[in-house]
Amino acid sequence: MSARVHTNPSNRAKARETVEKKVVFKPVLDSPFRVPWPSVPFNVQNTALACTISLLDGVSEYNSVRGLENRKRKALQRESKQNKKRKLDAETVVATSSEDVVLPECPAVVPHLIVGINEVTKRLDVQIRSLRKIVAVDGEQPNTPPPPIKLIVVCRADVDPQILIDHLPHEVAAFNSSKPPDPIKMVPLPKGSESALAKAIGVRRAAVIAMDANTPGLVAFSSILDSVPTITAPWLTSLAASTTRNLIPTHVKQLRTTAPKDMKVAKQLRADGKAAAKARKKEKMAKVVVVA
Repeated sequence: MSARVHTNPSNRAKARETVEKKVVFKPVLDSPFRVPWPSVPFNVQNTALACTISLLDGVSEYNSVRGLENRKRKALQRESKQNKKRKLDAETVVATSSEDVVLPECPAVVPHLIVGINEVTKRLDVQIRSLRKIVAVDGEQPNTPPPPIKLIVVCRADVDPQILIDHLPHEVAAFNSSKPPDPIKMVPLPKGSESALAKAIGVRRAAVIAMDANTPGLVAFSSILDSVPTITAPWLTSLAASTTRNLIPTHVKQLRTTAPKDMKVAKQLRADGKAAAKARKKEKMAKVVVVA
């Protein structure tokens, strides 16, 4: 994985800075709570993309016709509100719109798909909370959780900035660390997958797609899921479940930054600046005393 380069200017950088600087690399310790993305070969990524597009067959046409029907229904509703003489109620509007547009049969895979970064994140949060022991009050029926997520495909190479999806490995690891019988698998897709998936679904963007365990046709991914590593967080695993305590190896990062070429000159300029600021402050205070 290539190193991330931050090119944003520093918040403390001054507009007028005359000190010449050079590029230096500063070693820093990485966080031990880092959850890396799964390392998946490119051939597996391409196979996962092909299986996903095949699974989404017919979804684009369904969403296109449904969107057309919704737009027409809303247009008729606006028209009925503007023209009160026609006195069209909501039922007449819906009936008229349904006569003009025939909605095709909903593909069986649609109810089992979760599309979008926010929607997948919310569903993962619900799935993680379902691991807790629910204490039901007398007379209160606990909510039935939705089917658990089985597979998540992420167009990681197409998301910019990637901080939008950096939380997904941590969410998946939080669930998998509880050692469920059916852990979640996450597969990053090759570059250019987002446009292909968006076209297959009939939306503008589809950076993340999750599929629950009851998704029809999920068997097509069985041949590749064995080669996809399961993401876990060792520090979330209970001590009772693990007999040995494994230490994460130290990971040192090289932080690319800048430093003055001549440190002696830089220190002198900084001292002169402090002295000048102190003199200006003293002069300002003297003027205030004289006026008073």
